[in-house]
Amino acid sequence: MNRRAARGFTLVELVVAIAISSIVIVFATMFMSAPVDAYDAQNRRNVMMADASAAWPRMHMDLLNSLPNSLRARRNGNFVVMEMLSVSGYARYMAAPTDNFRVAGTTLGVFGNALPPGTFTNVHLSVNNLGIAGAPSDAYTMTGSMTPAIDVNLLATATPGEATLDLSVPAAFTSNSPRQKIYLVNGPVTYLCDEGQGTLRRYSGYAVSASQVLRDSPGEFGGAASVLVARGLTSCNFAVSPPGGNTAQTASVRLTASRNNESVTLLHSARAEYIP
Repeated sequence: MNRRAARGFTLVELVVAIAISSIVIVFATMFMSAPVDAYDAQNRRNVMMADASAAWPRMHMDLLNSLPNSLRARRNGNFVVMEMLSVSGYARYMAAPTDNFRVAGTTLGVFGNALPPGTFTNVHLSVNNLGIAGAPSDAYTMTGSMTPAIDVNLLATATPGEATLDLSVPAAFTSNSPRQKIYLVNGPVTYLCDEGQGTLRRYSGYAVSASQVLRDSPGEFGGAASVLVARGLTSCNFAVSPPGGNTAQTASVRLTASRNNESVTLLHSARAEYIP
């Protein structure tokens, strides 16, 4: 037997082989970790994007369907709120709106996209809301441009293409709409961002208040319907343009989500669809 062929590895050869293998493994790990880290970073960004963008479709729809000049925003410490009065439809009136007054349409379609049950219960009617805080022309005061919650019955008339609105409580509007529009208002809606909890909730089904200070923290919405529309948020910023009379208001929404020292900020804006 050839003694040279039967010789094993020397200690030096073994150490060299281990060193070379370690170098190869280190370089392989470096090349593999880069795409893995990139994949993880992309996943984190996708999660943050989902957190920040989840609320906008619902908010956008509410903003478009808000009563003219009813958008208002406020910050109370970690709570950031935006409130609006939600419109389900509008009609054009033929004579000054008081108790019973005529509107264009039929009993099956007076308020456009609003469902026609014949009688609308516990709703508000609004005419020419200018949004001047504390004045009769502010719908939130429910004195001159919006009624308290009432029942509205749709009655047929002898005139084709017209119907009569029969109100359970006579309206006392102080001014007419330039376009003779009357809005059917379901009630207020608030989006409340809790930066401490990282959540954004939508509240509805609560009483109208003239002061937004009474609706700027979670404990002030007792009995209201609450829906969680986003989570994972670290900061929120809501801003609305001042009421502009016959000009539609604009709202901007800035939402930020953060994870592992990374953050994503989305900025949205919308212009209310309706004008007085």
